[in-house]
Amino acid sequence: MSEDQSQMITTMKEILQDDYMTLTVRQYTVTEDLERGTCKLSCELLQSDEKVVVEGDGVGMIDALFNALRTTLAEQYPSLNTIEFSAFEIKGLMDGVEDHISSKAEAEATVGILNSEEREFIFKATAPSVSHAGIMATAQAAEYFVNSEKTFVRLNEILEHYRSENRAELVQKYTTLMSEVVKNTSYSEVVERIRNQM
Repeated sequence: MSEDQSQMITTMKEILQDDYMTLTVRQYTVTEDLERGTCKLSCELLQSDEKVVVEGDGVGMIDALFNALRTTLAEQYPSLNTIEFSAFEIKGLMDGVEDHISSKAEAEATVGILNSEEREFIFKATAPSVSHAGIMATAQAAEYFVNSEKTFVRLNEILEHYRSENRAELVQKYTTLMSEVVKNTSYSEVVERIRNQM
């Protein structure tokens, strides 16, 4: 994750506070048809503190998870419909592993996502297994874009409040902040409507 993305997460958490959504995968089951090249995934995750089961299909486990998250969350967060994979990589981390015993190595997954403006965002996760690392990185990506959209909407509400109170200095501050957040989200009907009002 880039420094800009880390900084944006800090901003999102400051703006959203208790409304910042976390996505944590608890367990999953996968059925993969190797002949057809298709995969079905059922996944239990915590959406903040709420347990949710998501299901999806794809060409592999990560694609199936991404589709499951999108299907579940896009109705409320439509910007998820406008993002797409740009990269996926898994590598074993052997440094520091005694005698290079592969069973003690960790896996690092890198997921690249393009937003609607073709800007790429990179998410990385390290875990004891390849699937765990890939799942973590994919969940991070979905969490990032959900919270970007939520932050953009919340900032608009704050901005409207300060406009109604004729607080020019705060209107300027939050307009500037919204212009930074909009670079980190993706096109949706909600975001576009707010952009047009600005």
